[in-house]
Amino acid sequence: MGKGGRVIPREAASQAAPLAPWDAIVGVVVRPRATLVRLVHTPTWLATWSIILFIWAALGGWLLSSDVGQQALVDERVRVVETFGGSVSDADYALLQANPPWSVYFTSGGRVLLLPLATLVVAGFVLAVARMAGAHATMPQALAVAVHASIPLILGQVVATPLHYVRESLTSPLNLAAMLPMMEEGTLPARFFGTIDVFALWWAGLLAVGLAALTGQRARTYAWRLVALYFVFAAVTATAIVVMGGA
Repeated sequence: MGKGGRVIPREAASQAAPLAPWDAIVGVVVRPRATLVRLVHTPTWLATWSIILFIWAALGGWLLSSDVGQQALVDERVRVVETFGGSVSDADYALLQANPPWSVYFTSGGRVLLLPLATLVVAGFVLAVARMAGAHATMPQALAVAVHASIPLILGQVVATPLHYVRESLTSPLNLAAMLPMMEEGTLPARFFGTIDVFALWWAGLLAVGLAALTGQRARTYAWRLVALYFVFAAVTATAIVVMGGA
């Protein structure tokens, strides 16, 4: 039961066998509500998570093994330092080239959301929200939602990684600033829309659908809150960049 005695949807209750990983991956893309409802009733997540992390590692390994990828690491570290008002000396730049900052890859372009720790934190958040709504949710159910909601994030990396190589940059080519015309670089609106990734919005939408499946509430109940939270984060980040010298 959900909050107020509403019954959790039972479209998938009769499906005793857990979904196969590829069926779950495809299902989340083409019929997200039915797939997430079924995953809530027969939670499975480890195989899908393994596939996501394998693809992520393969994409990163291919890119970062190239000279282009390693130079992109250096350029991204310099860009971030300068964005927040700092500077990189010639000696520091030479040191970065000699020892590319590998951690930059995992914290740029929205990839931080794919880190295992981030997925576990999101699962904990899903579990807490569901229980606050009165649902008898379990950690396996929360992990099923969090892992399968990450599918748009890995799809985004499949699209972005070749573009990183061609553009010789680790900045996301899939943010709203890159897609909106007449966006003046360095301005607050550009910083704001540059923080919003379209695949991350899809991820937030799937989390909302998963929470709805857990609690019996409408997906929109959670969707607008999650998107609003994401926009607040983007606004705070953009403002901080501008105030600290990014403009």
